Amino acid sequence: MTTAAKKFSSDIISVISSLSEVPFITFPSRLDWMLVAVCKRGEVSATIDVTPRRMGPSSIMVLRPGHIISQCRESDDFEGFYIVVQEEKLNELLPSLHYVIPYSIHYNANPIIEITPEELETQSLIYEMLQRQINFEYRAFNNMALSSLCEVLFYNTLGIYASRVNAKSHFTRREELLASFIELIEKYFKSERAVNFYAEKLFVTPKHLSAVLKEISGKTAGEWIDHRVILEAKLMLRTTGMNIQEISLALNFSNQSFFGKYFKHLTGISPRDYRNKLSEN
Repeated sequence: MTTAAKKFSSDIISVISSLSEVPFITFPSRLDWMLVAVCKRGEVSATIDVTPRRMGPSSIMVLRPGHIISQCRESDDFEGFYIVVQEEKLNELLPSLHYVIPYSIHYNANPIIEITPEELETQSLIYEMLQRQINFEYRAFNNMALSSLCEVLFYNTLGIYASRVNAKSHFTRREELLASFIELIEKYFKSERAVNFYAEKLFVTPKHLSAVLKEISGKTAGEWIDHRVILEAKLMLRTTGMNIQEISLALNFSNQSFFGKYFKHLTGISPRDYRNKLSEN
């Protein structure tokens, strides 16, 4: 390594200059977090799922939760960095899915792309800002600032991939079904939580819909619907002054009690406790 490895961590995100500084990774490892890797010079090699991959200079790699990574090595002259974001935090930051899915389908199969000098400079600036913000661990509103920087990181990275991909090209029928399903969820999730409703709109059976989605995304149709409703509920609890009863009505729950049970069943915490926990940060 040309420089000493550095690691900056919070309970939300870690920014690292070498994989040797990531104590929670043992290879092989199934990721339960998002990893953004940027190679400035040198190279990184790894087996991702069952495919050998190599990152060269001026390249970026994005791995979402679910990938299996093994045999990861950095060259002696490697210079770059890694940014690791918890899946839960990532989900909270990204409630809108309809424009994310087409590109995530692409970079799940093509995780490494070359980037321009300008794109490399922007990613490096975000990395440096994250390092500095993590140093302010006990400053008021620090977690909120880190969350905002995570959001900048994700959308900037997504923009890089989107500039390389025609989102409507190279879709299999199953991927088209997932993309269409996500579009329907975005349109109807506040009023419709039944899988039958979406299956009828897509002219498939509920069983077929769930089986296809499970195979290509890891979630059934019902899990996708619940996932979207919970993300919206968390967003409303974080960013609006609506009380819990008003939120339950906005999400088409019959009453506040049913909403509370639904939220706690899927998150392990009540809506009120979730909001109170946010105010402590």
